[in-house]
Amino acid sequence: MAHSYDYDILVIGAGIAGFVSAVTANGVGKRVAVIERGKVGGNCTNYTCIPTKTFIRSSHFSRDWARAASLGFKGVDPEYPDAGGVLDRVRSVVQAAYEKDLPESFLEIGVEVLHGEASFVDRHRILVDGKVLTAEKFIIATGSRPFIPPIQGLETTDYLTTDTLFALERLPATIIVLGGGVAGLELASAFARLGVKTTVVEAGARIAPMVDLEIGRTLFKILQKAGICFVTQAKISHAAKDGDTSVLTYTDTGGNLQALRAARVLLTVGRLPNVEALNLKKIGVKTTPRGLVTNSSLRTGAENIFACGDIVGPWQLATTAESQGILAATNAVAPIHEKVDYRHNVMVIFTDPPISFIGLSEQRALKKYGANTLVYRFGYDDMRRAMIDAANEGFAKIICDGRGRVVGAHILGEAAPEVIHEIQIISYLKTPLHKLHAVTHAYPTYSQAVVGRAAQLAYLDKMGKSFFVRKGLELLPGYSNRLTTARDRLAETPVRTSRGTDFDKGEYILSRFPFDERVDMVTLPRFMMSHDERPLLELVHPERGFRRICINFERVERINPLGIGVLVKFTCAARGKAVQFTACGLTRAMKDILRLTTLHDVIDTERPHSAGLSDQAQGYGTHTTAEDVSDADHWAKVPWNGLLSTPDFPTEARNINVAGRRAVGPPEGFGQLWQKIYRLYIDDLDITPESAITALRENFIALQPSFNHFYASNKGIRPGEIVAIDSSTPGGPVSTGVMILHADERSFTFITPEGHPEAGWITFSAYRDSEDRTVVQILGLTRSSDPVFEAAFHLVGSKMQVNIWTFLLKSLAAHLGVASHLTVDQRCVDPRTQWGKVWNIWYNAQIRTLLWEPFFRFHRMVCKLL
Repeated sequence: MAHSYDYDILVIGAGIAGFVSAVTANGVGKRVAVIERGKVGGNCTNYTCIPTKTFIRSSHFSRDWARAASLGFKGVDPEYPDAGGVLDRVRSVVQAAYEKDLPESFLEIGVEVLHGEASFVDRHRILVDGKVLTAEKFIIATGSRPFIPPIQGLETTDYLTTDTLFALERLPATIIVLGGGVAGLELASAFARLGVKTTVVEAGARIAPMVDLEIGRTLFKILQKAGICFVTQAKISHAAKDGDTSVLTYTDTGGNLQALRAARVLLTVGRLPNVEALNLKKIGVKTTPRGLVTNSSLRTGAENIFACGDIVGPWQLATTAESQGILAATNAVAPIHEKVDYRHNVMVIFTDPPISFIGLSEQRALKKYGANTLVYRFGYDDMRRAMIDAANEGFAKIICDGRGRVVGAHILGEAAPEVIHEIQIISYLKTPLHKLHAVTHAYPTYSQAVVGRAAQLAYLDKMGKSFFVRKGLELLPGYSNRLTTARDRLAETPVRTSRGTDFDKGEYILSRFPFDERVDMVTLPRFMMSHDERPLLELVHPERGFRRICINFERVERINPLGIGVLVKFTCAARGKAVQFTACGLTRAMKDILRLTTLHDVIDTERPHSAGLSDQAQGYGTHTTAEDVSDADHWAKVPWNGLLSTPDFPTEARNINVAGRRAVGPPEGFGQLWQKIYRLYIDDLDITPESAITALRENFIALQPSFNHFYASNKGIRPGEIVAIDSSTPGGPVSTGVMILHADERSFTFITPEGHPEAGWITFSAYRDSEDRTVVQILGLTRSSDPVFEAAFHLVGSKMQVNIWTFLLKSLAAHLGVASHLTVDQRCVDPRTQWGKVWNIWYNAQIRTLLWEPFFRFHRMVCKLL
């Protein structure tokens, strides 16, 4: 039977995508030809993959040379070895790779290679060097070329691109790499290892924006340590040549003009699709600045024309091009089309150390899977294989959903491009990570240290979550539940504790009251900014028989809710001994603070006679002026009528159970008083307590788990503002809110209104500890507000509360790009129930929300209709 076309399939472009699609179509018996205007092999063989990876591999020798002493070699000159032959080697490897794929090798299997520029005449005809060829189907795989940014004077600098770089006869002494993406970082890393003074200029705020933020921050520091200079957020205005030196002028973040000088400039700011000559508009194939528009089957707007490789995206990678080439050819010849799937694409950046990753970043995984997200993290500094190789820089983390399935993995370190594939396979197969615990891994290897160990930890986590395992270990004789200890040992988790803050706690002074020997007086220190009540309890222990105590505020210059919490815990400890409290040395501002926090219900500030003070003694130390404590402006003001009011919030917020209520602290609650402390330890010295709290404050709503909806006013988190809350709980929706009780440069505090599940306050703060780490701390000092919430707290509320605040800190760590090293410390401060507060149930937000829910849904439905 005669064919009506010259070819069944014509492939335009002889790069990796084009050749793979041509070989695939030829494999099922189709008549195939490939059209190429340049050298076969395309970008990957001639300009990018092969030459750049050869260049990078040669740079590793310089790295190993520098490590010689750490590997036991003495007397080795640490200076860079002579790299004069590196570029020659690159060219020889490129030639060897090119010869493996000569046109003749394809002709041997029946694929013709035609040379020339291709241009469509119509959907079945194409013009190649003056000759018209016809085909039933076409596959466009014309690849891409370096993008040249429109910088004034750039053409005078004799700039380099990946197409021209490896034609150099020798390495330059200095180089500016324009672009902090994949290609720019790979080449910059290699140049630096080869002794070239290297500067990377990036227009954005961070390098490698496609990678997990923690990975990117760590790589930045490692490359800086290797000698690379980074200039970020730089807007290049013009370029010029000054003798043998290229000069780039840019505007920095402060708006000032700066200049960079180097022997050569390398452009790595992206690539453009090679589509201009194809005359695509004539045949109805749509394009964008990034390439061709295709559907999920890689078919263009013309139903007989498919596309693959760099011109399709979304990633300009050889692995993506190969996969697309097979799929495009299969869909071009098969009656049923398969859809492209990028979910399991692996990404590698061949810096030193290299990066590999799949799936979601930690930040995106936390957003999608919430508190159920599991992260298994391993530092290279603790890996046995890395110790052997003297390659201790980097870390790996595997991210799983609540069912233990891998949803993301990120490795920065030696062997990262190899180790990632085992994780990629189990992710693709949707196999829970713990299933690999029985698969042995050779020791010592990087796969064992990352995948094998993560699988073991996942298996222990699965055991720990099992009700039957927990109960069995609890009830069976001879067993006990030490799974957490075993897990921490396998994970080599360091014990993290926090000692010290930036504030001098000062000294509590115990004395007899000057005018009444029957009353003991405790004079408070200048700064009350810490939550540690132990110095006060050691000084005034209830067992010593104190019955009447006057708390003297005369010296206090600064106090925050943590300091007020110390007084709450102190009074709770003494309450069972019938100790009476009063206060002296109060300013008007301090009286307002005690009233605002409801501590005035415990420490009598109005009737000193209740503590036995005489008329002569009652005015001792009292400030008669309106003098404030130094940070009084950081506290909310007491409402004139003591009741809260709410501004307008978005329509999706229920905004109930707040307006008309009083703010209540721990003294006003019903249940046991609990102190829970959640800490995030940040080892990165660049993150200060102030910057950490600023990030938390500005992103507080976005960092919440999906079931916790916060609605702040447009004034943000500042003293006196109200934040509405809608939460989904096992018992149904709860609508309530909080007031910003206190906020300064390093902390902010929420206090609850009547009816909130808890009565008390939660303080978010940050400080430098004795080990010079920034510690972000969440401290809750609260009671359940009524009997219903007390019962719910013991059933499910405690775990839910822990999940909320640990999730918030994990999300903050991901936002900052640091490891989420967390600790949780919780203890019951006062085990007694305050039965006198049982009628708090009248304001119960859960009950009132459930009663109001039908009206809210009806109102929302009406609003949508209108």
